[in-house]
Amino acid sequence: MVTYQLTPKVESIHKAADLLLAEMTSGMQYISTRKGVKMYKCEDKLPFIDDSIKGEILSIEEQDEGTYIIKLSFPATNIDPGLGGISNLWAMVAGEVFSLYFIGGAKFLELELPSSFVHHYKGPQFGIEGIRELLKVKDRPLIGAIIKPNLGLNPERTAEVVSILAKAGFDFVKDDEVCVNPDICLLKQRAKLVAQTLDKIQHHSGRKMLYMANVTSDFSTLGKAAEIAISSGANGLMIDPFCIGLSSIDYLKKNFSCPIYVHRVGYGLFCSGNLSISYEIFTKLFRMLGADFSHVGGIWGKSEKAQKKVARYVDILRKLSSIRATWPVVSGISLENMAEYYDFYGDDTLFLDHIGIYKDEGSSARKLRALKQKMGLKS
Repeated sequence: MVTYQLTPKVESIHKAADLLLAEMTSGMQYISTRKGVKMYKCEDKLPFIDDSIKGEILSIEEQDEGTYIIKLSFPATNIDPGLGGISNLWAMVAGEVFSLYFIGGAKFLELELPSSFVHHYKGPQFGIEGIRELLKVKDRPLIGAIIKPNLGLNPERTAEVVSILAKAGFDFVKDDEVCVNPDICLLKQRAKLVAQTLDKIQHHSGRKMLYMANVTSDFSTLGKAAEIAISSGANGLMIDPFCIGLSSIDYLKKNFSCPIYVHRVGYGLFCSGNLSISYEIFTKLFRMLGADFSHVGGIWGKSEKAQKKVARYVDILRKLSSIRATWPVVSGISLENMAEYYDFYGDDTLFLDHIGIYKDEGSSARKLRALKQKMGLKS
């Protein structure tokens, strides 16, 4: 089932909904003429359309003058999760709705997936409980940091920064979203030196730290990038699905036995404006496809309405389900103000700092201890 907010033009809302549903199932025919576009449903012209593929308009409700909430459904058998999968589904539910001449505004609000999709994709490999077991961290949030190689960090300096963070007591470090394999900080060298650093620290302290290497690449080289990262010692992989595609998450999960971190760089293009998709939908799909970590955004400086949206993202990732729960990720904050938002997000959250903790092990450790005291955490 799919839910849209539609503002029709040219056609009535009922005809617009009927044509949209036809395009998602049995198809429409467009004919451009000197007088404009003519459009009709294929089933109105061809006698052999199979009724088994047709969908149904469930409801149409006026929201504001000229704007409507419509709910549509179509048979789950129209899509095979194993061959076609999420990419085929996406073409149906998030395709032509944004380009049809008779729709002036469209927001894709909700997506209810058939159980066959959940059974096929199965969710994260590790999830919240699995990551806790991996890191031996219980009853508190994870505290991590972002490596910014565009500050001038080569592999050696990157490893030095990671060493500072690991010795200070951080749980997690990840690459920046714009860093995959730049000349200044090649993936193979970066992952190798970071892994060697973390192995030495774990040997002495017994504490494990996760390092997520960014492998966002063209699909033809995604596997190669991931192989380089893992063989060089990275113990997690990061992907930007808005850049490469949703199915990249599933690909990494099924081919590499490590945690998967999903960034959301580029989401603003898809999730804001007159033609847009609700981030709730992406959040749901990220978890189903296999994200162990997924961004939810911050609440600082935001309206109560915006805070409620963030709360919904968090709930989607963590609510009880047949698949494992995903860690919500909050970035854009520092150790100095993380505690202010702890009550809102709770223990099952990954908080990320930026460059404010690169200076040295002593100051980073002091800041981390002060944060845990404010949060009332024991370790």
